[in-house]
Formats: sequence, structure tokens, C-alpha cells
Amino acid sequence: MPRQMERSDRFGIPAALAILGSTAMLGGAAQPATAQVPEEAGVRTEFLAFHNVTGAWELSKGAGARVAVVDWLFDMSPGASGKYVDAVSLVPGQGIGDMEPWHGEWMAETIHRIAPEAKIIPIRARPDNDPETDRENGENPYETYLIQAIRYAADHGAIAVTNSMGPVRQSTELDQAVRYAESKGTVFIDVHPEYLTHSDGSFEFCENGGCNDRILHVGIVSVPDHPVRPDPERDLYTWPYEIDPVFRDGWGFSNGPPIAAGVIALMKGANPRLTGPDLKRVLIETSTMRDGFGVIDAEAAVRTAQRLATGRDR
Repeated sequence: MPRQMERSDRFGIPAALAILGSTAMLGGAAQPATAQVPEEAGVRTEFLAFHNVTGAWELSKGAGARVAVVDWLFDMSPGASGKYVDAVSLVPGQGIGDMEPWHGEWMAETIHRIAPEAKIIPIRARPDNDPETDRENGENPYETYLIQAIRYAADHGAIAVTNSMGPVRQSTELDQAVRYAESKGTVFIDVHPEYLTHSDGSFEFCENGGCNDRILHVGIVSVPDHPVRPDPERDLYTWPYEIDPVFRDGWGFSNGPPIAAGVIALMKGANPRLTGPDLKRVLIETSTMRDGFGVIDAEAAVRTAQRLATGRDR
């Protein structure tokens, strides 16, 4: 049976979706093992070394690749917007840069740090209204805009499109959008497995093969301050801390999709002939197992992508 979930105020989403695998979800079990971290690492900035990104830069920095970020709170000021193309807000009457930068800029800048020569398509898909009010009304408006955004990203040449805003309900509309993106060579990267709703208003995660396997589900590794367990519905894992302490929050599942997308951009730069689904497969196959977590290895992924360009593309 799918897992029952509580509710939480973290991004206005169910608690189990926000803190999946935390001690609250472990039922009193022993603490999970934590991933090995380089001794010289600073916890806020070590995702580049943790994922062997600097080694990948010898082959690619993402030139020619486009990645879409579906989020909100982007920085559209001249100093920050040079990495952006085809910016759009899908929320009627609300501009993409109307609010103080935070979450969307954090996601976009993570990708930019990994693939500095790639271009990013920022797509605003979350309105200003209070998520708690949306929950009380039985609504998650960003889900509607997210589905539109996946199609927009595919139509504008994105190799990958990310969502770190929160969980998405499993639906025919979502599946159709993901399939459409795949037909355009775009892979959708999500922060959580999809959830299902019931007539009584309860939520449950998809599991046991019930999640959409066209979506790349990315989680975070366990660290001492935030222990989590490997989840069979997640394809890959990333370092959980943000790039820079200037952004609020600093830790969370949100880091997963942009790290994966940044590495996919590097791979695309190394082999432009590969599509998003191709790159998804290579990214998973080249991951490194660390304490039960399949961790993205950027250098291995990019070298494999380049090697495919020399002889075979499937």
C-alpha cells in the first residue's frame, strides 16, 4: 500500500513529502548511514566536489544546452539575468521578477554553478497567495502551471526541466505533459515521487512501481544533521546543502533536481546528439553507490556521454 502522509507548512505541502526519510518517518529505527564527505569540504559549498563536477569541466561546461527551472522568486536584475533566456511567468498578472529573489534563483544558480555555459529558462509557476490558504481550499495552483511549464520548456529547447517547488499529484495531465516533453527530447526532473489523493482528502506516495518511470526522481543523501534513508522510488541522490548561505533555508530536497539538471547540461555539451531520456539513462548508469545511495558522478557521466559521441548514441 502507498504511504500515508501528514501535513506540514514547509512549502505548503504534506509533511511526509517535505521530510521524507527524516527521523519522523523512520518509526524509531536506527539512524541510517551517512554519505562520506571529503574532509576539506565546507557543507554549504561542497556539492561541486561531492559530484566530481570539476573533473567534468575538462570536457564540458554545458555550452549549447538549455535547462528550464519551474519555480518562483527569480532574480531578473541585470546582474543576475545574463544566464537566462525565454523567461516567462505562467501565473496571470504576476511577473517573473515581482518578488524578492529566493527559491527559484537558488535553483537556477545551482545549475549555473555546475554548467556555467548553459542557458537557463526560468518559468514562474507559483502564485503569490498563501499555500496554507490553497490547502484549505483543496488546491495546489502550482501543479496546473507546472504541467503548462513542462510543455513550455520542451517547446523552447530545454534538455531538462526541473521542479523543486513541492510534490505533484499523479494525473493523466501530468503524464501527457511528460510524454510530450520526452517526444521533444526533454526529461522532467522532480523533487519527490508523485502523490495520490483520496476522497477523504488524505495523501499517499506512489510506490512499488506505481510512479511515473519517465520522470527522473532525485533525492538527497543522508548527513548527520539531516538523516534520511534511501527510497526505492528515487533514481538518484545529491548533496543536500545549498550553494551559498545568502539564500534562506539552506538544506533540503530542493537541491536534487537542479544538481541533476546541471550535470545533464554538461553531458549535453559533451554530446549534443543525446536526448534528455538518453542522458537520464546514462546519468543513472554512471552513478556511484555510497552507503546505499546512488550518487550522481558528473565526471563519469560526462565522459560516458562524450564516448557515446565517438561511436554509438544508444
